[in-house]
Amino acid sequence: MKEGVNVSKLMSSERIQRLNALLKVLRDNPFVAREDLMNQCGYVSERTLESDIRFMRHSFGAKIRYSRSMKGYILEGTGDFILWQ
Repeated sequence: MKEGVNVSKLMSSERIQRLNALLKVLRDNPFVAREDLMNQCGYVSERTLESDIRFMRHSFGAKIRYSRSMKGYILEGTGDFILWQ
């Protein structure tokens, strides 16, 4: 985890479950369309999805890339986040 980030204030159990689901779906699929990712992980808002992805990138160094041409996400590395099975 990157230094200087107070994770306790940012991590509700609901958010941890969302982040875990997000990385599981991305890990198990080479490419996931934004809409499919939202449906599979239970996101109701694109803003929440984007916020969680930014958090994963900034706080854990996750390498999640968005492809504009394909309108979806590719996981290139989970960083320091540990996936729950």
